[in-house]
Amino acid sequence: MQERALLEIKNLSKTFRVKEKRLKAVDNVSLNIYPGETFGLVGESGCGKTTLARLLMRFYKAESGDIFFEGENILKCSLKKMRKLRAHMQYIFQDPYTSLNPRMTVEKIISEPLSIHRVGSSTGRKKRVFELLSLVGLSPESAHHFPHEFSGGQRQRIGIARALALNPKLVVCDEPTAALDVSIQAQIINLLKTLQKKMGLSYLFISHDLTIVKYLSDRIGVMYLGNLVELASSSELYTHPLHPYTQALLTAAPSFASSSKRSLTHALLKGEPPSLIAPPEGCAFCQRCPKAMPICKRKKPSWKGVSPTHKIACHLYDRAKN
Repeated sequence: MQERALLEIKNLSKTFRVKEKRLKAVDNVSLNIYPGETFGLVGESGCGKTTLARLLMRFYKAESGDIFFEGENILKCSLKKMRKLRAHMQYIFQDPYTSLNPRMTVEKIISEPLSIHRVGSSTGRKKRVFELLSLVGLSPESAHHFPHEFSGGQRQRIGIARALALNPKLVVCDEPTAALDVSIQAQIINLLKTLQKKMGLSYLFISHDLTIVKYLSDRIGVMYLGNLVELASSSELYTHPLHPYTQALLTAAPSFASSSKRSLTHALLKGEPPSLIAPPEGCAFCQRCPKAMPICKRKKPSWKGVSPTHKIACHLYDRAKN
């Protein structure tokens, strides 16, 4: 019997208005994240990854769909209830240079969630700050300094400490290493893995770096133009990618394109993705797909299972059972 999901996203959609036009940023996306799991989300820039993450935190208001956190529909709960739930759902931002208030000391930055949620006394919060700094590999003396006195990697550690202050169950990692040097990226990724084991965390890990996502993730979802087009276990996605878009992404990544264990069609992506304001009528990928068929231009593919752990939205697999 499968464990109950910590987070369930069902048929989630979000449309923005841009100069009196409608831009579909997230289009009917469904996925689950389980306790202790890292769910990786990949795709080109602008495909809707960050919008999806901000919808589940209710930074944006969803147009339609449902988001259940531990069985509670967070899109229908009151602001008071959402405030309590948000203590268990935290966010690590991409840019450590802009996500920390430059006028606040590290102690105030990390203790701010504790103050907002009225956790502990002043003395207890200070003790918790020191514990968190040690947990992320920074000295207690760091508490008295300001963000500009730290390197990018150190700032991201401060951001991670802030996210962990309330002992969350789910942490959204929105490209947390994208703004860092490669050598520092590895340190932050290893820190996230260590913290997950120590605290039993679940991650939604968003990235365009396929190597990092493979290293961290248990399961991976692939997004294109606001749509989830493939979802599989990490090992299955990288050894047996099915969607032409996923195949193209892996082919374009040097670390995977050279693998002798995989026989991918060498189909590099051509052109730019279509406009989200005027997407194709059928499959969102049909204009760039080397395997496109006439039906792809007319009909949007349905979501189907090709195995118990592998789902896809592609007309090439229409015979697969749901």
